[in-house]
Amino acid sequence: MDAPLEPVIIAEHGGLVVAERGSEVLVFDRGNGPSDITLFVLVVITLVFGGFGVISVFSDVSSGITSRPGLLGGVILAVGIVAAIAMYFCAKGIRSRRRRPLTAFIPVAVFDRAQQTYRDGGGAVIAPLDQVRFERRMQLTSSSPKLVAVTPYGERIIKRGNPFGGSIGDLDQVLNDVVHGHRG
Repeated sequence: MDAPLEPVIIAEHGGLVVAERGSEVLVFDRGNGPSDITLFVLVVITLVFGGFGVISVFSDVSSGITSRPGLLGGVILAVGIVAAIAMYFCAKGIRSRRRRPLTAFIPVAVFDRAQQTYRDGGGAVIAPLDQVRFERRMQLTSSSPKLVAVTPYGERIIKRGNPFGGSIGDLDQVLNDVVHGHRG
């Protein structure tokens, strides 16, 4: 059996990818949300603990006094260094997921322009394509909007944005244009 063709990326933002494969418009979520948040927290810990640790150790060494405050500065610096190492591996994991082919991910949504259907990642038909539109909606628990597909049967969440790198950008407009043929 032939391997599925790799979809062509149309737009990407915050780990959410809109791609085309023949008559299908596919939406993939690379699943970077938790990793983006973890990376942000590790950056803050690295800067705060690493910065205070370097200043503390440097001031103790330059003054020639080694005491408990000097030991505490070394421990704070060590926490900063450990956070920096964890930050490196977290960023490496995000880059690794970004390099994986889209066929390694299950699509969150499939918009088949030939069959005029909107299907979920499992292949179940959700709605006729001409009755689907895409919107950004605010979330109660976040400053970032979510991307939803509005159908006659209700709204389906495609991606919940997060302020640490997982926002949805203008993918609502991109999807409306590409799925409904307004692409130039």
